[in-house]
Amino acid sequence: MRFLFHLAVLSALTVGTAAAQDRVSELEDNVNAAGFTRRSMPLRIGAEAGMGLLGEALLAVTEMVIPVVFGMPSYSLGGDGHGLTMTHLFGPALMAGGVYLGGRWTGGRGSFEWTFLGSYGGFLVFGGAYLLSKEWFGSTAWADLIPYPLWWMVGSLVAYEVTDGLATDRLKKKRRNALKQAGEPLMFQLLTLPF
Repeated sequence: MRFLFHLAVLSALTVGTAAAQDRVSELEDNVNAAGFTRRSMPLRIGAEAGMGLLGEALLAVTEMVIPVVFGMPSYSLGGDGHGLTMTHLFGPALMAGGVYLGGRWTGGRGSFEWTFLGSYGGFLVFGGAYLLSKEWFGSTAWADLIPYPLWWMVGSLVAYEVTDGLATDRLKKKRRNALKQAGEPLMFQLLTLPF
């Protein structure tokens, strides 16, 4: 199945970049651990959203092609054309992979794991709100106005950018500590010199 192949490729690409260790010199060089130049936040978010949509488009095309190629009447898990589809299950993962790669290639330092969880968190929030709306109000008209992949994207983007900020703050803290430690021996030597 092609969607599993796409998921495996995105996962393989992210493992190599996630394994790189953060260095304080990244701040001075304005790069991330993978060596990509850090871009402005609007440009980075645009790349993240674009790559996320590309991942989602790959899955959507795959979901349309596989039933035709294999002669399946329906690609939904319910078998009757309704219910959860492969897009619902694997879409958040591909969205998260695309968001992560878009951010990484534009110098982001976000976490793949949290981006992945954020995407599925958006999926759960949408699903929960959809079911509650149907139960409480008997209508899900609002759900037709907001496409569900938008929830995945928002969850992915928020998770990636929050973890990017935390990683950058961690590097800044490391740099401050390194400068502080480098400055302390000099001050100690100046204070202990005989006059």
